[in-house]
Amino acid sequence: MRRGDGRTGASPRCFVLATALAALIGAGSAAGEEIGTDAAALVESGRRIYEEGVLSSGEPLVGVRPGGLEAFGREVACALCHQRSGLGLTEGAVPVPPVSGPALFRNEQPVTLGRTPLRAPGMQFRDYHFRTRPPYDDASLARAIRDGVSPTGHPFNYLMPRYLLSDRDTQALLAYLRQLSDRPSAGVEGRMADFATVVAPGMDPQRRESYLGVLRACFADRHPAPEPDDPPWLQGWRLHVWDLDGPPETWGRQLQECYAQQPVFALVSGLGGDVWSPVEQFCAQNRIPCLFPNVEVPGSPDGGRYSFHFYKGVLLEAQVAARYLKDRRAHQGISRVVQISRREGSGARAADALREALQGSGIPVEDRRLTVADGTDAAGLLDGLTAADALVLWLREADLAALSTTVEPPPAGVVLVSGVLGGQEKAPLADPWKRAALMVYPFDPPFRWERRMAYNLRTWLGERGLPRADERLQGNTLTACNLLSEGMLRMRGRYQRDYLVEWTENYPTGMGNAPAPQAFPRFSLGPGQRFSSKGAYIARFSPTDPGRLERVEDWIVP
Repeated sequence: MRRGDGRTGASPRCFVLATALAALIGAGSAAGEEIGTDAAALVESGRRIYEEGVLSSGEPLVGVRPGGLEAFGREVACALCHQRSGLGLTEGAVPVPPVSGPALFRNEQPVTLGRTPLRAPGMQFRDYHFRTRPPYDDASLARAIRDGVSPTGHPFNYLMPRYLLSDRDTQALLAYLRQLSDRPSAGVEGRMADFATVVAPGMDPQRRESYLGVLRACFADRHPAPEPDDPPWLQGWRLHVWDLDGPPETWGRQLQECYAQQPVFALVSGLGGDVWSPVEQFCAQNRIPCLFPNVEVPGSPDGGRYSFHFYKGVLLEAQVAARYLKDRRAHQGISRVVQISRREGSGARAADALREALQGSGIPVEDRRLTVADGTDAAGLLDGLTAADALVLWLREADLAALSTTVEPPPAGVVLVSGVLGGQEKAPLADPWKRAALMVYPFDPPFRWERRMAYNLRTWLGERGLPRADERLQGNTLTACNLLSEGMLRMRGRYQRDYLVEWTENYPTGMGNAPAPQAFPRFSLGPGQRFSSKGAYIARFSPTDPGRLERVEDWIVP
């Protein structure tokens, strides 16, 4: 494993980029006292009521709304509206108030970020009742939960159920609410927040430096270390780089060692290839938000609770290819799919995903694997193809070049190439192959992307003296940093990791133009969603300009 000075050692390479060099200013919340076994069991029972809608007896929670409408279990779990953080968001036009310990029992309000709200002349401002009520105590909160009234007798909105709870379950829920989000999550202390980014082994050094250059500049722009006379709500950020080494089965241990040296509030972006599951598992295990890494394959098909991705990489390409082949079957009489990939890596993962997506379609799938290092065995893998076949190439650029310069394209009815693996517009296909092949293309069309980059990325890079390199990588990295910054801003001093997850998955609420530099045509998320771009185009190389791609099929969402 590599140390920061390049020597081999027993510790991972974990270091900080000096974007904020001042000492910590102020003190964080003091750690709470240890609680006994009985108290811990009571809090856990309250958590199950709050998050899962399960009573201590194992029976489902019962909630009754005005008019007698009943709902049960997870459908009336508190977290469904108030969120796991307890800090609330909105339900349509209805604000959902926070139910964290500080909000309930001290009625603490979020910081104002130094701004005074504008008020129209001559109009009377009336604040929400939950912001002006007195703090709860155990008795008034128990009444609120059961009867739906505030400490002053104000009735709750009809969306808030009235819960049928025993004294024991009420006690458990109150115990859980008292400690819910009662102090900042690890990684935020005083006026300094620590974040990390993860770089997998084997990354090209120039690509790594280009990637880190964007993060350095974004952190320096948005959150330099606060000065003593700065407003109290101004916060500094520090970025730690966790360079992994060795086989993936050792990454989890390395990440835990880095985290033990310096707890971080979130992971921002990341740089990897065909393996990311150990990072995703680390995020889930430690409940750390992990925001939009640059990888070819996500750690899991659903992303997990704490990991967000721009798209599913080659897994999305496989699902889009399956949808396209199913649609074309009737038109072109496709009777078989032949796919070529390496035995391991992203191409193999994509081949598995395509085979799975075509199950039950009646289209048989035949896998053929490259085994020779230079790809010169690819020619023999094309034997026997006819116009009734579809050929799908899950190959990287070197393999595409070896194949297309060794043999003419076969008479297959459809030839599909992976855009993620093949190099997009720069795919090194010989001209006969460019005329025959289609490409699964999950990115913004080049003519649109060029315009967006000219406005949203290149000016930003130039103003900071950063060279243009892999602009898709740079744009996605800047987007991840922008989204982190916007999410941290929206929390308004309530630094809870789950709250950052909730703000991120509820995009676009308040996030403005944060995703503008990304490489994808669409960015949308919602509760439970972890992939912001959900489709791809089918493109071909232009007959008049083989260096340019043009759409054949519009956006396909599998």
